[in-house]
Amino acid sequence: MRKPSKSSPWFFLAAALLLVTSSHAATPDWVRVAAASTLPAYTPETNAVVLLDDVNVRVLSSVEYLEHYRRVVKILRPEGRDEAALSVYLKGKEKLHSIHCWSFDRSGKEFELKDKEFIERGVSGFELYNDVRMRTGTCPGADPGSVVAFEYEVQRHGWVNEFEWGFQESIPIHESHVLLTLPPGWEYKAQWANGAPIEPSKTGDGGWEWTLRDLIAVEREPMRPSTWALSLRLGLIYFPPAPNSSSAGSWQALGRWYTQLTSDRRIPSPELSQKALELTAGKTDFDAKARALASFLQTDVRYVAIEIGIGDYQPHPAVDIFRARYGDCKDKATLLSTMLHEAGIESNYVLISTHRGTVNPDLSSPHFNHAILGIELPAGTPAVGYHAVIEAKSGKKYLIFDPTDPYTPLGDLRGDLQDTYALLVADGGGELIHTPLAHPETNQLSRSGHFTLAADGTISGEISETRSGDHALRERASLFHANQQQRMEEMEQRLSRSLKGFTLETVDVQQLEHTDKNLEIMLKLNNPGYGQIRGPLMLLRPRVIGEKSLALDRKPRHFPFQFEDTSRETDVYEFELPKEYAVDDLPEPVNIDMGFAAYHSKFEVAGNKLRYSREFIRREVLVPAERVEELRKMQGIIGADENAAVVLKRNS
Repeated sequence: MRKPSKSSPWFFLAAALLLVTSSHAATPDWVRVAAASTLPAYTPETNAVVLLDDVNVRVLSSVEYLEHYRRVVKILRPEGRDEAALSVYLKGKEKLHSIHCWSFDRSGKEFELKDKEFIERGVSGFELYNDVRMRTGTCPGADPGSVVAFEYEVQRHGWVNEFEWGFQESIPIHESHVLLTLPPGWEYKAQWANGAPIEPSKTGDGGWEWTLRDLIAVEREPMRPSTWALSLRLGLIYFPPAPNSSSAGSWQALGRWYTQLTSDRRIPSPELSQKALELTAGKTDFDAKARALASFLQTDVRYVAIEIGIGDYQPHPAVDIFRARYGDCKDKATLLSTMLHEAGIESNYVLISTHRGTVNPDLSSPHFNHAILGIELPAGTPAVGYHAVIEAKSGKKYLIFDPTDPYTPLGDLRGDLQDTYALLVADGGGELIHTPLAHPETNQLSRSGHFTLAADGTISGEISETRSGDHALRERASLFHANQQQRMEEMEQRLSRSLKGFTLETVDVQQLEHTDKNLEIMLKLNNPGYGQIRGPLMLLRPRVIGEKSLALDRKPRHFPFQFEDTSRETDVYEFELPKEYAVDDLPEPVNIDMGFAAYHSKFEVAGNKLRYSREFIRREVLVPAERVEELRKMQGIIGADENAAVVLKRNS
């Protein structure tokens, strides 16, 4: 499944390949009018500004509409040259009627790129095959001070009667228009996300036009949510006169549409039924049956996406997926749902986005890019041990599970699918649900190290790690298909972030294939010169490996920080000190709790043993921009603690 980035058609600006110039370009009047606009003041870092962003949607039928688009951009800095590139995406039988580009530089010299000078290319994505193609080109003369303009018209095929537009981009927009024209008697509903509704004005030909001016940029800030989650968005749901039109533009209606789309997809074959019974033979309870079938989908059915036409949304029949032993996310959800039913367990599709926040409760949109499953918990089944359970309005409880994810066991949900909205397709309709945010205890990284420190500063010893949740998922994804040499190289690269001049002697990975168990990793290493000798003193950093601090810039923050998951991480490092040295000075312990996260550390000495321990807990995945100073303070304290040194003094 896909998610568009500008509107429900496949539109975005991208790098392109062609430069064609003409000294006789006839720049249209609408371009010159936009270029003459009086603009507000922008910051010196602004690379470009959109002078005009104009889309005209003329609905032709319940499945067809014309999209006419115009765009004018003024380039302000060299980094803004990318705005001269245009890519128009087409799918299936969608037809591009026209496409054109004009530009003129600060001296007034004009350039042009005509229809036939744009290149058509196929689009390769995560799919094995799709029917998406694009027309692409770059408007010439794109230098600071230049104005570039694009215009195209496409006849689109819509699978649902909805058009969605994101008004904001990474650069500011001076003026934006959305025009909707419907056949006689048709109606529409407007829905808004990430901002207050704007009332339209009527046009002379019976359409409606929304006009917005001076929209701020959704700037590229480190670790912010996706642009689609932050941009002001308008969804237009249009429909002919009908008795049930009042429910159009609702999550319930969207669920009905998907129910109809998948109504014949989960019909088993005798072979499929037999396999489901074989996998669950001798298993009497819900958990054992569900785990056996989930494991089959995770390990025996490959992820391969073939998406043609409605195949972006509609899964293949379960019998075909079972026979081929491959499919994409919605295919794997379909096959697992079918097999669960054969084992007496009911389940429903859950449509979700892997970009947290892009599904907004105020805008019932089909812009999901992933399909997973809600497995119904039988009445009386305890939810203990399951960390991804929601309760629907019907009172039914569902265990949310992603059969596409080979490294996350039944009962858990990886971080990017937590704490976000999704559509549960159940009981013939749809219900917007909110996936739970897992407790930090479900996502743990526990590390312990035992070292011997020699009088020359060499340390030698072992580090053991225990990982669960996303900490285990990421490590399994990295190591699962690697041989022993590749695992050694991966670990050496990781250790090099904290150590210099070390030798990694052995790597032992356990429970790699058992996703329902914690992942165990043991490392044996030595590091000459780790302890830094300064005359009669030796400086020893007790935090051997593992960085938990972030390097945050001092720029003003506009958007939240987004982390992928909650987490609990502990480190315990013990050192046997050489008889020639004794502890002379210890760093101060740390205790800081900001609510969204906490960090604690301490140092202990017993005889010739030095022990350093710390704990980091992240309780929330979104930290508001107004709390950035708290986050910076915490990160500074963590960084100082990670680099703090114990002072050892040579015995007299």
